[in-house]
Amino acid sequence: MTFGVTATAARQRVRIWIARSIVAIAVLMAFGGFEAEAMAGEVPFALRPSTRPLFLLFGVGLTAGIGGQCYDGYYFGGSLYNEPGFQTLGCGGALKLSQEFGAHLTGTGVGPAVGVLLQEEVLSYGYFGLTVAPKFSWDIQVVKGLGFYVSPNVAVGYHSSRWQGHPTLRGGDIQGGVTFKLSLGDRALIYTQVPHVDFVFGPGFSMVRYDFIGGVGVSF
Repeated sequence: MTFGVTATAARQRVRIWIARSIVAIAVLMAFGGFEAEAMAGEVPFALRPSTRPLFLLFGVGLTAGIGGQCYDGYYFGGSLYNEPGFQTLGCGGALKLSQEFGAHLTGTGVGPAVGVLLQEEVLSYGYFGLTVAPKFSWDIQVVKGLGFYVSPNVAVGYHSSRWQGHPTLRGGDIQGGVTFKLSLGDRALIYTQVPHVDFVFGPGFSMVRYDFIGGVGVSF
């Protein structure tokens, strides 16, 4: 009986491993095909690099806490498990909306860019958070001829938080990480970011969080 269960589990693991391998090979082949086409100058117009220096991005996602002195309107400076809202997201976890306006210094859609980042956080208990920060990023074209970019970035600015019926807490915000962008038709943009580190601090409180945000945009 035990042998049969073990054998079945083993077969399931093998099937999963094979399926994952097929997916990985397909992804590599697709990327290799894009690279070959790009080298040959045959990339479809819809996937060619952006030539427009200005961009506007709109995103939505979750921010998940990994440490700090949380504040929740009930226990100022409380411990990690006293945060409001999404308990599974940890200290300072919330739903986050993001807007960004920027301009490439090169006059094209690649290279260093400066801009302004605006983010809002919403949560239960009447919570609202706001971040306003200048941002610097560098869009690096991964494959010649293909509008796919890896964009390391950093933003430093102002953060405020408030729960209904409690004083507003004001401080600073430092966040940074890497964003992946895809240009479509030299106009539209799709982006996602691997977890950004977001450090919020102020008198009597601090939070360290990961941001998981994706969205769309436009270049002009």
